Amino acid sequence: MLDINNQNFDARSIVHLINSHGNELIGLELGVYMGVSFMGLLNNCPNIKTLYGVDSWQPFSDYIRPIYDPKNPTMVLTEEDIEIAKFTTYIKIKYSKHKDKAIIIEKDSNDALNDIPDNYLDFIFLDAHLTSEQIINDLEVWYPKVKKGGIYAGHDWSCNMVQDAVFNFRKINNITSFLSTFDDTFIWIK
Repeated sequence: MLDINNQNFDARSIVHLINSHGNELIGLELGVYMGVSFMGLLNNCPNIKTLYGVDSWQPFSDYIRPIYDPKNPTMVLTEEDIEIAKFTTYIKIKYSKHKDKAIIIEKDSNDALNDIPDNYLDFIFLDAHLTSEQIINDLEVWYPKVKKGGIYAGHDWSCNMVQDAVFNFRKINNITSFLSTFDDTFIWIK
């Protein structure tokens, strides 16, 4: 039996902030994989009106680790692995009490940009970055999608490439709002 109420999920550190951020919130998780954080947010944030999940579900090599090494992936996922992950996500949504709030966009993160208007999201959780170039790109292209006052968050803070990308992005864009990091998650208010 699938555990669709799993409390141990990557986005758990932002639940309190989402729950205190208003009602009828529209959010997005970039990088759904097996739907663990996606369902964790829906199960623990009753004020979410709509949660988008963006994932292309294509085979990939993951390079996330504390010290980034572009030559040695931490894991390589095959087409079979990805098909199981995608199927698992859809089953979790289908048998949840939140299926009417879930919208999955099966596209690459760059291709999905046109599906979400600028200044539309109340929060975003970035968790699709697998390389240094990808985190830099995701930070830049998804930032306009979040409303002023919205929550901008992501995972894998323990990886130096994520820290470097976030610090550089904030510096280049003159973002001075408080940056909080905890439980491998980064977050700030736009």
